[in-house]
Amino acid sequence: MTAGYFNMALRNGDRSDLNPASSQGRSAVAVSMADPERAHRHPSAFASTPVRWWTILLGLALLPPNAYWIAQMEEVRQGPYPTIISLFANCVFALLLLQLANRPLKRWVPRAALSRAELLTVYTMLCIGSALSGLDMVPVLMQMMGHPFRFADASNGWMGLFGRYLPRPLMVSDPDVLRSFYSGSDSLYRAAYLRAWLPPVLRWCLFIFALLFVMFCISVIVRRQWMDRERLTFPIVMLPLHMTEEGGRFWRNGLLWIGIGVAGGIDLLAGLNFLFPSIPFLNVKHVDLLPYIRQKPWNAVGWTPYSLYPFVIGIGYLLPLDLVFSCWFFYIFWKMELVLANAMSWDTIPDFPFIREQAFGGYIAILVFMGWTARGYLKAVWRQAWERGGELDDSQEALSYRTALVGAGLGLAFIAAFLWHYGMSPVWAVAAVLIYLCLTISIARMRAELGPPVHDLHFSGPDHILTRAFGTSAFDGNSLAMLNMFYWFNRAYRSHPMPILLEGQKISGVTEVSLRRTALAMMLAVVVGSLASFWAFLHLAYRLGTAAKFTEGTWFAWEAYNRLAGWVQNPTHSNIPANWAMVIGFGFCSLLMAMRLRHFWWPFHPIGFAISGSWSMNLVWLPLMIAWLLKLLILRYGALRMYKRYEPLFLGLIIGEFVVGCLWSLIGIAFGIPTYSFWGA
Repeated sequence: MTAGYFNMALRNGDRSDLNPASSQGRSAVAVSMADPERAHRHPSAFASTPVRWWTILLGLALLPPNAYWIAQMEEVRQGPYPTIISLFANCVFALLLLQLANRPLKRWVPRAALSRAELLTVYTMLCIGSALSGLDMVPVLMQMMGHPFRFADASNGWMGLFGRYLPRPLMVSDPDVLRSFYSGSDSLYRAAYLRAWLPPVLRWCLFIFALLFVMFCISVIVRRQWMDRERLTFPIVMLPLHMTEEGGRFWRNGLLWIGIGVAGGIDLLAGLNFLFPSIPFLNVKHVDLLPYIRQKPWNAVGWTPYSLYPFVIGIGYLLPLDLVFSCWFFYIFWKMELVLANAMSWDTIPDFPFIREQAFGGYIAILVFMGWTARGYLKAVWRQAWERGGELDDSQEALSYRTALVGAGLGLAFIAAFLWHYGMSPVWAVAAVLIYLCLTISIARMRAELGPPVHDLHFSGPDHILTRAFGTSAFDGNSLAMLNMFYWFNRAYRSHPMPILLEGQKISGVTEVSLRRTALAMMLAVVVGSLASFWAFLHLAYRLGTAAKFTEGTWFAWEAYNRLAGWVQNPTHSNIPANWAMVIGFGFCSLLMAMRLRHFWWPFHPIGFAISGSWSMNLVWLPLMIAWLLKLLILRYGALRMYKRYEPLFLGLIIGEFVVGCLWSLIGIAFGIPTYSFWGA
């Protein structure tokens, strides 16, 4: 009966909300929204809460200082790194500060006070700006824009290898401009510097806006299916929704303050120990196990740290049990693959067992399955857009379905034309954009359904997959150089912006805000956030020097151009084993999904398989295991009632570590001293 029920749901194509074995069904004991009675209603039913214009202006005004703060933390001060995990600590901290500033306004000047909806609108705008300013986005591009012109020399021969292929209108080549960019002790605000940087920065800003506009159009298309029909739970928005509950009931919970005290106390002592080493502390940051694993084949596991981050335990408690279990289980699974490969001497094949390629196959399987189950809904969207009398009402969506489809199509055409204009073959441009789009939708789906704390998928973007699948010999030099530029937004996907665009719409539903007002706020945040990200990096670069005092320095750009040199100098053919690894990853992830649909007891989640083989899982696997064990025991012996009772304790772990950790970074910036970094490598 169960299998037949699931097959019927699949045939219907758009009602996975009925599936008790889905993450939505299982997360009935895993997720609660701040407004459960309204969490899944269509926004048109309650789009009545106003968001005043000056609130949006406040959000825009906060984007430059937010970008500067992130650049200080992630580029200059060796952490913390708030944008390499799904829930951005700096945005949670900013939301708390806004709430504190709002309290006297509510009492003395109530008309000037921000409503809950307005607070969360500003929060969403800060999240978008943070995603663009984050370690995996604009900073990588800034490193790449001048690197080959500054560091090409006779020893590497870069100019002879690929100098003629570089898209110079998108880069900066003036040696005088670059000298201070890398060495510092200067000011950005010189006419020569501004003239050199402004044209390529504006071109890239146009590209970024087109990219995120396409993401937004797609989010409009899938919003109803994911939020109203499948009722995905969006776990990452739970904390800000709880923090802004009307009446302050959330903040009066004693268990919440115990969690805040525990996590905040740990970070307070760690920060004091950093400044005064005689003060004892509990180390919750990662420690590598590899030095203790010396015997073959076990030492093939490579870097294997353990950690006890309280905020990761808190996030893990909010997630479905099967996902949390699968994250740490498949992390060990990937490590055992490395051990087996070493024991059998299969690791003599370069990159074997092709973990990145297997994970990529898993991401594509998730996308295909999602499209298949939503096929009925997608057909209805198409009919609504192009035929009269459609069954869906899109009058209250952020965009009409016709506008969203046309916007996505025109945006994709612009991006492909942009790549072609600067040297990329049209065929490869379209292929690269489509692969990126597939990964983008998969990541957004993961975040919406289950809220995994990490989804970085390092070194698995279109630039990597296409050159593996077809070999670099299939590309001309100009296409390779432009494909290499993909590195800046495909090196990793830790701060990917599309999930935030959907989470913003989810927050709008809960807080009764018009989707169109939210859409305007988010798109304005894209424009201002992009410019603020470039400004913050350039301002600090000319003052401190990227090669002199930046943590990552020139490392990311060196990775990209060293790879390009290898592509040009040593052309390769299709990597057959890597291609098979993608197929195997696709097949295995599909098998996990099929088993999960047919058997309610099946403990392995396909998303856990896809996300656990990349770098970030090294930092969070043990805290997620602890969260899984605690949640399992609470649900087994206390059921849902006990789970709900202890939820504030774990939310407190997140808030406590985020607040104290962010305060240490601000103290360090204010006084110009190194301080404790609570999160990151």
